Amino acid sequence: MTVTPAMLGASQALRDMLWPFEFTVTDNQSHGPVWIDVTALQPFEVVGQNGSGGVFALVGDIKHVLHLTSEGQAGIVAASLQEFLELVVEHPWWEQIASGCDGDLAAMRAMLDDEGADLDADAIDNDPAIETNRPLLQQQLGLGIPADPFGLLHHALVTLGAAYDLRDLDGQPMEPLFAA
Repeated sequence: MTVTPAMLGASQALRDMLWPFEFTVTDNQSHGPVWIDVTALQPFEVVGQNGSGGVFALVGDIKHVLHLTSEGQAGIVAASLQEFLELVVEHPWWEQIASGCDGDLAAMRAMLDDEGADLDADAIDNDPAIETNRPLLQQQLGLGIPADPFGLLHHALVTLGAAYDLRDLDGQPMEPLFAA
């Protein structure tokens, strides 16, 4: 099964289960304008946002996942919505690792090995629904558990992201998400 925005939008239960993972399902119309020039990113489809106001959108014909932070940073974070949700649901603290390691792949992998269990326990302590919703989302959406989640993230940031010229509404280059 391939996860689509329509699938997420059609199910209030799925939307509710994704909320503890800092992913609120939304769309272009509900979200409104974004702070990036989307001309070169068409088609551009907002699919979600996080608790701090960041936006997740599918861009281009290939539908890579773009993350725009409320602080003006932007970058491709996954090859597909499916891949992104696999990362988010299994590792809801993914941004902590990526930003804490400035996108350095070896450091992200080491931090996952060293601190992943503690980060997960903290996330579950903060919102016990994560523990309940994770297997339900994986089963209902057909989400796998990525063998190398931060390898996929790094590939998206560095390799897939190289194909996009991300600019703000004034034509200035967007700040990268992580130093990657």
